[in-house]
Amino acid sequence: MRVPRPACSALLAPLVAALLASGGCGHRGNAPTAPGGPDTTTVPKAIPVSFGSAGTVKAELATLAAQRSTGLMNRASIAADSGMLFVWAQDQSNQLVAFYMRNTHFDLSVAFLDASKRVINIEDMARDTETLHFAAAPFRYALEAPRGWFAAHGVAPGATATFTIPAGVLIDP
Repeated sequence: MRVPRPACSALLAPLVAALLASGGCGHRGNAPTAPGGPDTTTVPKAIPVSFGSAGTVKAELATLAAQRSTGLMNRASIAADSGMLFVWAQDQSNQLVAFYMRNTHFDLSVAFLDASKRVINIEDMARDTETLHFAAAPFRYALEAPRGWFAAHGVAPGATATFTIPAGVLIDP
């Protein structure tokens, strides 16, 4: 599955070096905790992400840094209308955070969404590759689905998704 990771280019090398020296690339520290810890028995593992009459993806949530780093890796397949919704507490830099397909054994498409849940751009990703895929602008969410799902359902940049992150779900910065 796609795995967010910092992109390292010649222009960004000094910034990346400074971030690494300070302990990480924006996903460091302990995850936030609720008093007494989250009630994981009532928090759903997947939510519907709808594009109106175009279709709905049943998306697993990736809200913690470790979940976002692993994504859909090391799985044999994915159901036709399933996917993963990557969620951050704040907008992510489209120049520093990228997705790639290491150890992801099926092709995927990723839709990058802004804080208002509007699709910024969609990228098709080939299985078991490390080609970096970036959003065209800062983004808050990324929805992965089987490759071609967005095109087959008429979802294009500018479309708006509808979903609700359930209460009690912890979101790392």
